[in-house]
Amino acid sequence: MTDRIRLGKMTNPVRGFLHGSAAVVSGAGMAVLIARSTPDATRVVSMAIFGISLIGLYTASALYHSVPWRETWKKRMQRVDHSMIFVLVAGTYTPIAVNVLDDAWRTVTLSVVWGAAAIGIVQKIAFPQVPDWVSITLQTTMGWFAIVPFLELVEALSGGAIALMVAGGLSYTIGLILLAHERPQLFPRIFSHHEVFHILVVMGSLFHFLMILWYVVPHDRV
Repeated sequence: MTDRIRLGKMTNPVRGFLHGSAAVVSGAGMAVLIARSTPDATRVVSMAIFGISLIGLYTASALYHSVPWRETWKKRMQRVDHSMIFVLVAGTYTPIAVNVLDDAWRTVTLSVVWGAAAIGIVQKIAFPQVPDWVSITLQTTMGWFAIVPFLELVEALSGGAIALMVAGGLSYTIGLILLAHERPQLFPRIFSHHEVFHILVVMGSLFHFLMILWYVVPHDRV
């Protein structure tokens, strides 16, 4: 394995700074979503869940990738980092399901994605020996579960909202594919496929944030 360039004691500085910055921006973004959703308490809570899931994912990732953990704690932080992916996927669905879908689809969607997230987190924490492809498959399936209520979403939202939703999903999915195939290598000591993956994750989050800000926040709840 190629030795990574460090910044002082900071391991993987590109990933650390990228996701540390994303965590801070996510906090500001959550404040905007909540402010735009006030005084609708249900809408505010759904936006807070999305915002907290973003902050949680990027904070965990920044800490895991930048702090020189001892081996035991490194494994623990990796489990937290990977578990937060499930939280983010379910957290992203939450404001969309709560504010756009009708009662039946809302219940189905939230039950499926949060149930799957719980299963994924338990697997990561309690059964870390399970092959990575299992959790990656579950995360991808969760992410594209939106295909199931797709007609409902198309009927309720504009083309711009759907385009942003799909763009976000594609960003996450392409990132996972590149990560799994360890391509492109680029500059292995400082910027490789792993950094490309993290950039695509941030892009996916941005697309979904803009969709929620521009189209879900002002949407009249069913």
